[in-house]
Amino acid sequence: MTTLLKALLRERHWQKYVTFCKEWDRVATQLDPDLVGAYPSRSQLARWLAGDLKGLPHPDACRILEGLFPGLAAPQLFASGSTTTVLSLSGQPSILVTPPTSAPAPGRSDVPSEEVLAKKAHSTVDGTLGEEIAMAAEESARFVRRARGAVNQDVLDQLDDDVQQMARDYLARPPYMMFRPLARLRTEVFELLEERQRPTVLPGLYRVAGQLCALLAHACADLGQAYAADTHTRTAWLCADLAENNPLRAYVRWVQSNVAYWNGDYRRAAEHAHSGQRYATMGTSLLRLASQEARAHAAAADHKAADAALGTAQAARAHLGPGDDEPGGVFRFAPGKAAYYASEVRLALGGKENYRQAATDAQQALELFAAQPESDHCPEFFAAAQLDLVAAHLAQDDLNGAEEHLLPVFALPTESRTLPVVKRVATTDHALASQRFANAALAVELRERIHLFCAYTATRELPALPH
Repeated sequence: MTTLLKALLRERHWQKYVTFCKEWDRVATQLDPDLVGAYPSRSQLARWLAGDLKGLPHPDACRILEGLFPGLAAPQLFASGSTTTVLSLSGQPSILVTPPTSAPAPGRSDVPSEEVLAKKAHSTVDGTLGEEIAMAAEESARFVRRARGAVNQDVLDQLDDDVQQMARDYLARPPYMMFRPLARLRTEVFELLEERQRPTVLPGLYRVAGQLCALLAHACADLGQAYAADTHTRTAWLCADLAENNPLRAYVRWVQSNVAYWNGDYRRAAEHAHSGQRYATMGTSLLRLASQEARAHAAAADHKAADAALGTAQAARAHLGPGDDEPGGVFRFAPGKAAYYASEVRLALGGKENYRQAATDAQQALELFAAQPESDHCPEFFAAAQLDLVAAHLAQDDLNGAEEHLLPVFALPTESRTLPVVKRVATTDHALASQRFANAALAVELRERIHLFCAYTATRELPALPH
């Protein structure tokens, strides 16, 4: 049993989620650019393919699907039954779905149980209604943002909500999937700034523009695009300065430091992180910047400066408040991230005691991440903490312990294998190649899997832009 949609995707080799999203954007660019990036979630697509829907998806989604498969209407695509391959008039193979005709199995009631009805009702809300709620909300948001006339507080409030939602989405969605929505909204804000606006709304507009540029820089850095990341951070810094917004200044300094760190410029990374601390006046900003400064100094082998910065980070973590006024999502520096940053500092400083502490910090990071709400889970954060734990085990010559925590990383989807993750995996490979593991068959096996992992990464597999 299957749907025609599932069969067609399999026939065209579009069944991978990443490939489906690329094809969606290709059609959306032609039909309605506002729908670029508005593809269904993985779970929603799975329900579509299984035909687990009551009614059809949102009309906008149906338009895209009909554009993907010209000549077929949405009801046909979601028809379920057995598939048959026939020849069309052009001689090309086409897949048809024949509805099932078999009778119910003996002894089975045609009346579904209460449990089945409850499950079906739940899936309907999650699928059809959930999609319609999300798309309707986006349509309303666009209407507010594009309302004629001068920007007022309602527009600023909508933009703030949009940015906060994207900051939360960044934790759960791969960076390449975030790029277009961020760039599209940033363009809208730039257009508003180019128009004549009241002076009272300019700081808010510049702040939103700076936040979007900072998120774009973050995404570019994760995808290994250092030049683009640096350019976006310069624009973000200019906007933060025009808005006179210290939390944004602090965040931009961290992004600049992070870009330099993963490019191997540890001194510059430490300077950016240190200079940003003067603006760290709320939330987790000081924890983020001090943690970043500590690992940059440690990577540069400046042990004294690394210890001092790590002490600042630990003090900031101990005095964290509830953070009710702090932006959420990726703008917040979770304690779990601080823990695996501390682990990396210990690993770089070296020594048995530091290695033991590094393992403790990395394990604590995993526990803190697991305790967060599922909506705040980020696969890249889990992978980073796992890889720090792997490094700690290898530093203590515990190859079996390293394998235990490396195996979950291998399951990370290609689109989540960002530059920081890949760099950590490369460090693991370097450690496994050392002389002390030369005669270990397990080390050879793990290195083979690492090389395969690094052959397919988010930095190398950027989706092609539609024409």
